[in-house]
Amino acid sequence: MKKAFSLEEIDAAVNKFMPVTPSHPFYVNFDNLRGDFQEREVMRMLHVHTVEEGYQFNEAYDRANKTLLFLAGMRGSGKTSELAKYAQILHAPDCYFVITCNIDEELDMDNVQYMDIVIYQLEKLLTKVKEAGLKLDDSILESMTEWFKVRVKEINRSLKAKGGLAIETGIGEEDQAFSVKGLLGKLLGITLKLKGELSGSYDRAESVRETFRRRFSDFSQKFNAFIEQTNDQLRREKKGKEVLFIIDGLEKTMSAETRRKIIMEESNRIRQIKVNTLFTLPIELMKEEPRIRNFAEIITFPTVKICERDGTEVDAAMKKFEEFVDQRIDYLLFDSIKTIRLAIQYSGGSPRQLLSIIEKANWQADSGIGKITCENMERAIEKEGNALARYIEPQEFEILKEIKSDLESGAPIGFDVAIQTLLEKNILFEYNDGTYKRVNPLLERSKLYQHKVLNAS
Repeated sequence: MKKAFSLEEIDAAVNKFMPVTPSHPFYVNFDNLRGDFQEREVMRMLHVHTVEEGYQFNEAYDRANKTLLFLAGMRGSGKTSELAKYAQILHAPDCYFVITCNIDEELDMDNVQYMDIVIYQLEKLLTKVKEAGLKLDDSILESMTEWFKVRVKEINRSLKAKGGLAIETGIGEEDQAFSVKGLLGKLLGITLKLKGELSGSYDRAESVRETFRRRFSDFSQKFNAFIEQTNDQLRREKKGKEVLFIIDGLEKTMSAETRRKIIMEESNRIRQIKVNTLFTLPIELMKEEPRIRNFAEIITFPTVKICERDGTEVDAAMKKFEEFVDQRIDYLLFDSIKTIRLAIQYSGGSPRQLLSIIEKANWQADSGIGKITCENMERAIEKEGNALARYIEPQEFEILKEIKSDLESGAPIGFDVAIQTLLEKNILFEYNDGTYKRVNPLLERSKLYQHKVLNAS
């Protein structure tokens, strides 16, 4: 992606499904603009301390203290970019050996399960170890390879019973299929093949999953021993103090039920894997926070607050979003700064929603004029608002009336199932500590909202 200097280039520049990392020219840091959320709290949860050179993990105190942390927040709030920042700043010899697993990029999102994720974690770990030239002890590699060889045999027996073809791994010789050699290469080849089977037919994927589910206690012990051996070697070679997995993309699975099964029904297995891990938490599971806190920590990543309860704009946030737009689109492609600020106001503080508004306004723009006008922006906002309102239930409009009244009185807005549903549907936005919620400003422009809530004719 590159900065747009013509209307034709804007669509690519505002791609809302392409998160950016801190090294990308589009990246903008929204630190200290998310209410109660502070990056330093995340660092402390990960047992990381600030030093002159950056960040440090002290294994003398925290070696046995593995962190399982969920970063929770609304869709489009910027969690993926935040995680990309952590991956960059924490990957250092005195800190973590960070391994990012974007499950939406390499697993079958129509049918993903926790077994798929943990096998993917191991494959990514082996890949990164190979890339770093880490010299792991042959004994742990032999032990893991032998364990996997037995599991492959079990899977093949299951496939044969179903009339399927066996998994070919090339074990026992140099694995030409994966262009790798030695014990590490053989183990990596097996995990790559197994991960590939998980995206194949249902029967083949289930044979792999069921084999690992049956042997999970044994697998977790092998995995944990492998992690500790890796951690020891990282310290010896001064390439990191501990492994940290960042697992992102869970929100992009095809159903909320899939996400619930992975986090809630597999919580016991997740706990058995003793490695520092940072997950994103899908918004519909935020209501499960009391249960999740029994086995993990949670920190909420709020949407950027661009206005106070009384409607007063937060100047620092508005300026930061102006920078956010300027990084992607030349200001000369708008008829005025007021047009840009209009889009920001109706974004509600969501970077993704802001990009979507600008994209839709660009579709309205006259190529002969060569600029997005205020009229184009107003038209896009109105259309987006009406689209958002189209499927709101009558009882949900009643809830929105109550929320409007609470906001006007300054009352804190708590939780119930109906409010949670509105958050999941992006009808409500949540800020600060969760007690400040407001209607998505796009919805406020819709004819239905004005009629049902504002009693406008």
